[in-house]
Amino acid sequence: MRTLLAIILLLSLGWQGHAQQTDTGTITPSLKYGKPSDEELQMTVYAADTSATAIVLYSKSRARYELIRNEFQLMYNYEVKIKVLKSEGASYANIEIPYYSTERNSPLKETINQIDASAYNLEGGKVVRTKMKRDLIFKERLNKNYEQIKFSIPAVREGTVFEYQYQLISDLYYSINPWEAQKNIPVLLTQCDIVIPEYFQFNLEMRGIHQLNPEDKSCNQTFHIQYQNGETEMINCVGRQLQFTGKELPALRADNYVWCADDYRSGVNFELRGLNFPGSVYKSFAHTWTEIDKILLEDEEFGSLLKMRNPYREEMASLSLDKLADRQEKITAIYTFLKKKISWNSQYKLYGGEVKKAIKNGTGSNADINFVLMSMLQDAQIPCYPVVMSRKNVGILPLTYPSIQKLNTFVVGIADTDSTFVFLDGSVTNGYLNTLPPVLMVNRARLINNNREDNWVDLSKLGKHQIRSIVKARIDTDGKIAGSRQAGYTGQYAAEFRQRYQAAKDSADFIQKLETEENIKVTKYQTTELNSFSARVMETLEFEKKATVNNNLIYLNPMVFLHVSKCPFTQSERQLPLETPYPEQLIQVTQLTIPEGYALDEIPQSLNAQTEDKEGVCRYTIKQEGNQLFITYSFNYNKLIHLAEEYKGVKAFWELVAEKNNEILVLKKI
Repeated sequence: MRTLLAIILLLSLGWQGHAQQTDTGTITPSLKYGKPSDEELQMTVYAADTSATAIVLYSKSRARYELIRNEFQLMYNYEVKIKVLKSEGASYANIEIPYYSTERNSPLKETINQIDASAYNLEGGKVVRTKMKRDLIFKERLNKNYEQIKFSIPAVREGTVFEYQYQLISDLYYSINPWEAQKNIPVLLTQCDIVIPEYFQFNLEMRGIHQLNPEDKSCNQTFHIQYQNGETEMINCVGRQLQFTGKELPALRADNYVWCADDYRSGVNFELRGLNFPGSVYKSFAHTWTEIDKILLEDEEFGSLLKMRNPYREEMASLSLDKLADRQEKITAIYTFLKKKISWNSQYKLYGGEVKKAIKNGTGSNADINFVLMSMLQDAQIPCYPVVMSRKNVGILPLTYPSIQKLNTFVVGIADTDSTFVFLDGSVTNGYLNTLPPVLMVNRARLINNNREDNWVDLSKLGKHQIRSIVKARIDTDGKIAGSRQAGYTGQYAAEFRQRYQAAKDSADFIQKLETEENIKVTKYQTTELNSFSARVMETLEFEKKATVNNNLIYLNPMVFLHVSKCPFTQSERQLPLETPYPEQLIQVTQLTIPEGYALDEIPQSLNAQTEDKEGVCRYTIKQEGNQLFITYSFNYNKLIHLAEEYKGVKAFWELVAEKNNEILVLKKI
């Protein structure tokens, strides 16, 4: 049985609540369903977050085990009450409830019933209740395994209090739904209450930085077993009652420069540790990562495919791999050949259940392509292994326990030498060896190789990502700047360059966008290795640009081509950590020829700036030799995650970098 739930992150930081107030004072939510209080109806603003469009007044979750026809079921009851503070907040009355309902003929399913919803508005000093009718409830299929219930509560607008409740009955008794305490809008009060019979043993993990006031106590439970002869037997057991309460939780919204906001959302996850029924042997579901490796290797849609026959064995003979001495050249030849056979369908998967279909149709998931790639590498006597992971935008792997459920894809680790690996994935279209899509550059991935003592690998800083450029230009007395730039893009910069070029209608469209972005006129343009499976792209261009001329003065930016024109971070404060995709480096040397009869009047000062942790460094120097100006600019940034409290320092550094990029040099006629 695969674990269905996983803990995302365990943070043990302190918690400080915020007071929820109306215009007149603190509000205490009414916990009586169907009876919103006057204070709730009259509430117009949430003082702790005046930008909030709505607020969860309370949210209740209650779960109990029931024995129905001698089979355990989980019965959940949910209640939610929300106050709409602004017109945009009315969208929270559009409810979607996903539940397990497979298309296959399976005895296990989930059902939803007892749906009830109402909206309450003050009209003429009186409370008007609008109850949702049954014909507003719809059902739709999401995928092969899940459906969802959808409904929109009527008469919801600014000032409305609305509430809804429903019951979910689940045959998945071994999997307790995670409890999400924090929402996209502030939460005034949230409660979770669950009783687990002693037969089911779960690990539980609280995540997020906000206190959830847990209570853990014992209680007595009674169940009834029915026999075929009609007799009933009552059994008693001890239950574990867990209660969690969150108060005054701030909104947690997705933000720029964060891969998965749910990694930081306060809540509780449950993972089945074992089953201990009377008269049966204890069955453990807790695994080590080594055991998970073994489970994957024994899976028909994973491990068995590592032994698959190379479908292109005969055709590979045309590659003449024996004539290539360098292993990376062999890998490149194999991958280039494969990508002509199977293209990526934009799907990331862990299992290769459709490999044969991918070979036949010429398109497949990254997993399908990876299994074929490994069969080809093995034919070429190149050792390779799957490297399993959770993608950055899905969430990090649990830090406190192993979980196969959290794994959602893999890349291929290829032995470059006896002690080093290069990494490649079927989703790579513009990259190269060790140039994976940033979503796959995780800091914890597991290389499945029984011969290694430590199977964990860090892919977060994989490869070299750099732009190196040389700019040579001459300044004329009329302010015209004419010259050339030679630039080399490596790693992710090369991949992004190729992607931008492919996104353009044609080369003319690409050059036009470049002219607009850089404020130049391109007179000649050339690229090399643009369509190659290689680590870099080379670019050469000739350009013209206009400086500002005012009487006897010429004003220009001596960098000509800017690194950044403005700071990318605009928020004054930040709630979530700041995550950047990969380490980056930029080096640019600019040589300017001053027109005859002119001299420097104002010149930017040199800069040697760095972040507090010295992971970000920017250097800028400018010097004169005769009628030549030499501007050297270098930028290095290596840190990938900054905590929210580090944000102001990071922002200040980037503002300084942007300011230096925009500084002007003044030439004066002599």
